[in-house]
Order: sequence, then C-alpha cells, then structure tokens
Amino acid sequence: MTFTLLVGNNFISNSPRSLRYNEKTLFKLDQISNSHNPSISINIVDVNNKTIIEVEENVCKYCSPDLIIKKSDLEHVLIVDKTGEIVFESRILDKKTILVSGIFYIDDLKLTITQNYIILPTQKWIMHDKVDANNKDINITNEGIRVSSL
Repeated sequence: MTFTLLVGNNFISNSPRSLRYNEKTLFKLDQISNSHNPSISINIVDVNNKTIIEVEENVCKYCSPDLIIKKSDLEHVLIVDKTGEIVFESRILDKKTILVSGIFYIDDLKLTITQNYIILPTQKWIMHDKVDANNKDINITNEGIRVSSL
C-alpha cells in the first residue's frame, strides 16, 4: 500500500522514503508491517547539535526534559517547548497519509515546517507543491520540493 506525506501543505505522494534538506536526511519514512500505517523515524537536534527528540517507527524513544510530550501513541506524537510551540508532530490522518511538522536544525540552519508551509533558512516559504516520490527520497530546495538526485 502506498502513502502520502503532508508537510507544510505540500503533498508528497507514492511513499517517499525520506525527507531531506540540502541532501541531509531530516527523517525516514516506512510502513508498519502489521498495520500498514505510515511510520516515521527521526532524531531531532537543537541549535547546539544536541539530540532533543528521538522517534522510531512512530514511538517516542527519547524526549529532552526541557520539552513537553503532549501526545505519544502510534498515530500521533506531539512534542512542544515550554512556550507551547510545536517542536515535533507526526500524525496519521488515515492509513494512507502522515502529517509531519516541526523545527529542524541542519548544521547551523533552521528549517521550520508548519501544517501550512515550510520556512527555509533563507526565510522563503514553500507551500502547495505536489510531488510524486515514486518510493524515492525527497529533497527540499530553494526551488521547491524535488525527488532527490542521490
């Protein structure tokens, strides 16, 4: 069964394997074999490159004590900071769609993915892209969302 990734109001269909920025992996996607739901595995670091969140196949394995776990089950992981800002969220909308948002640091660059748009480190916004992943990696670029060349 194929699934769609929804990030920042951008639809990435046909089972993307991972989402990357500047060819560096933000997170990996798969399907949970017993439920066929999409799954996410991710390690999120802060601005100092310290791990603050670790999720494996939709299960939160680690969360920094500075953050608050609002939801943590196989269909919805929601982690916020002390001000209530979403640091990471993954939600299974149906058996074919996973929504992901959060704040991602890649080296010293900050990439923000909300439910409505992606804000690049350059402050450019990306929304409304539709990409067929064809079961390949996807790369976020200044020109939009593209199937990765790697």
